[in-house]
Amino acid sequence: MEEYLEKLLSQIRCKKARPYISDEIRKHMEDQITENIAHGMTAKEAEINAVADMGDPVEVGISLDKVHKPQVAWKLIVIVGILSLLGILIQLTIVSNPAYKFLFWEPNLEYKFVLSEILGIAVMCGIYFLDYTIIAKYSKFIGAFMIVMGILSILGFWGTYGNAKYYSIRLFTTTFMMFYVPTYGAILYKYRGGGAASLLKAIVWLMIPVIISFKMPALVVATILMVSMLIQLSTAIIKGWFKVPVKRTIAVIWTAFGILPIILLFSMYALHMLAVYQEARIRAWLFATGDASYMSNLLRYLCTDIAFIGNSGKNVMEILPDFNSDYIFSYIINSYGSIAGMMIIAALAVLILCVFSACLKQKNELGLVMGFGCGMVILLNTVINLLSTVGVIPSAASFLPFLSAGGSNIILCYALVGIIMSIYRYKDVYPKHVKVPGKTFQMKFTIGL
Repeated sequence: MEEYLEKLLSQIRCKKARPYISDEIRKHMEDQITENIAHGMTAKEAEINAVADMGDPVEVGISLDKVHKPQVAWKLIVIVGILSLLGILIQLTIVSNPAYKFLFWEPNLEYKFVLSEILGIAVMCGIYFLDYTIIAKYSKFIGAFMIVMGILSILGFWGTYGNAKYYSIRLFTTTFMMFYVPTYGAILYKYRGGGAASLLKAIVWLMIPVIISFKMPALVVATILMVSMLIQLSTAIIKGWFKVPVKRTIAVIWTAFGILPIILLFSMYALHMLAVYQEARIRAWLFATGDASYMSNLLRYLCTDIAFIGNSGKNVMEILPDFNSDYIFSYIINSYGSIAGMMIIAALAVLILCVFSACLKQKNELGLVMGFGCGMVILLNTVINLLSTVGVIPSAASFLPFLSAGGSNIILCYALVGIIMSIYRYKDVYPKHVKVPGKTFQMKFTIGL
């Protein structure tokens, strides 16, 4: 048997697939040996016949090698490449504009977006080749590190609010709190097989970064974290990771997280415990007029009288703050026309479809939950940004993936795509469950023989 397995596995080029294939083939042969012995064969005869029934080890190995090999998410790479090029062209057009240089002069500004893109691509490739199961292995450490960074940011560890260094690090920390979402998927996986106590621990891991983001204060990030991780947790419960009643548990969790934050938020608003701009945004939800809705009204105005092709005639650079980051979509439609806006929306829709499609096409549940988390971060940022830009919801700090300026946002997008690409890469390599430290290995690999 061992000689047969050795010859078979030597045909498998993907080393990560070998242990899973070996265990499944061994189990299949052991079951056949047991059956042969039950039919009157000796142990030796049973093993010889079981090995013979498997067929030629080289041919079987070659056929398995064709099935269980790394894959490349080419569609995702293409759409990310298109959005990246569009982002570079749009941002370079902005910074090369004489009016922009006059209003916002800064040395070497032309190179910052491109350098962020290069660094982001390097991060994406690094995660892609690193393998997403490494994140699962160190998920609690990564999660704890991000929580500590968030707490230090709240405490003003980096300096005072007027300090440029503090602002830069705080912005970096706020953005990369969203990387906690795929990490949370891996943390959930480590509690797989547990009961109510494990579920409670998983909820604690969910609540801490949400509270930290809320206190930073970053309400949009807190919302994205909460919704994304609730979807991951619900998926894990549906998949049977926790020994709890599925429908009842999901209903209780979503009800609690849907009602309690609203009560808490409005209580803090009533007691004036929020920042001034946060109270203004809440007033913008409640009232259609006043200073609180100024930005929403401005954004709505910039969405009127848009040409199908070409400039609208409105000077977005002078009247709209953060037009190249938070409100880049407003700049695009006012500079290039509604057709450009529709093309951008279509490209982002394709990106989101490719992301979720890549997750759904693989059997590994760890990859599924982590990938869903990455997809939700991209989806929610896109939806919030577009709705905010056209004035449907109050202005909110968000970004359009690969298009908005901001090094942290760009690197985050590439990091999330790197995880998705890694998940897709091993979709035919890893079985339903993989071995992560602290978990019992469960093999459910189907071999077609």
